Amino acid sequence: METSRLPRRGFTLIELLVVIAIIAVLIALLLPAVQAAREAARRAQCTNNLKQIALGAVNYESANGAFPPALMVQGAGFSTNIGFSSLVRICPFVEQTAAYNAANFMQPFFMPENWTVPGIAIATYNCPSDPSAGESEPLQFGDPSRGMRQVHSHYSGVVGPWNAFGLQGGPTGLSITPGLAQYAKGVIIADLVTVASVSDGTSNTMMYTENGHGVYGQQTRARMHIWSGNDADGSSVETRFAPNWARKYSDPANDPDNNALSLWAIRNAMSFHPGGVNVAMCDGSVRFLKDSVDSWMITSPQINGLPVGATAATPFGLNLNGGKVGAYQALSTRNGGEIVGADQY
Repeated sequence: METSRLPRRGFTLIELLVVIAIIAVLIALLLPAVQAAREAARRAQCTNNLKQIALGAVNYESANGAFPPALMVQGAGFSTNIGFSSLVRICPFVEQTAAYNAANFMQPFFMPENWTVPGIAIATYNCPSDPSAGESEPLQFGDPSRGMRQVHSHYSGVVGPWNAFGLQGGPTGLSITPGLAQYAKGVIIADLVTVASVSDGTSNTMMYTENGHGVYGQQTRARMHIWSGNDADGSSVETRFAPNWARKYSDPANDPDNNALSLWAIRNAMSFHPGGVNVAMCDGSVRFLKDSVDSWMITSPQINGLPVGATAATPFGLNLNGGKVGAYQALSTRNGGEIVGADQY
């Protein structure tokens, strides 16, 4: 008996290449969609984090009669107490009472009694889109032999259009530099701000936003945004420059070494969300401000940090001299009297 065998037909090289090409095209189309979906989820979590922080600050104000200060100086002489950050003060109102109880408010944040506090990781204070989320390193102001750690926050209080902070030494110890109060136009400042003083409206006044911690190099970011307390000048956000300005800045003609970044980047809002930053308002709401939000123009070279028409004031402020105030700057002032329309941001 004879049997016939049918020839077995496999894929030709051309067919195999076509299949591979189709799969590659499908992956190329699908991957951006997956990444966009993941970023949307991360941005939603970031929004929720800021919502919790804002509500914590609002509840703090209800309980204490003022919003949490960015910095308070108490005592005199060698017992001068440079206080904790506003994020520590709102801990009981964001379900972090244990972290609050770990802080000794009778001592400065950098004293040995408080070395454990910087190492307490609070997920609410981290933006999941920031690549530095969850990072920790040896405590910068402690004894390295004790193995103490520190973590950071990706959110900072809004001090106003320009960062009006400063400490001066004297016969009675440290104190806030006189005259700064007239330049500190925001809500989270080195002073006590009541909700009654927010005459621009709580829904039109920013309170917290993103600081872009992961933008900086490892050595640089180890010194900034320590969540429990740090240099308030570098841990508060101003609105001098539009959101994410530092991530796009380049001025080879007037500032070939990009020195403006070393002066202003840390003080201005940045994020890893495409096109803008999340911002918490004084009424507890959270909005997304685009990079293209209406903002005043900074004269060139931008290393001077002066809006068009403004002049520097002593010690840490600006005289606008009637110059333009952008919608972004208006949203950061609590009592500037500006009228801001929703179409401006």
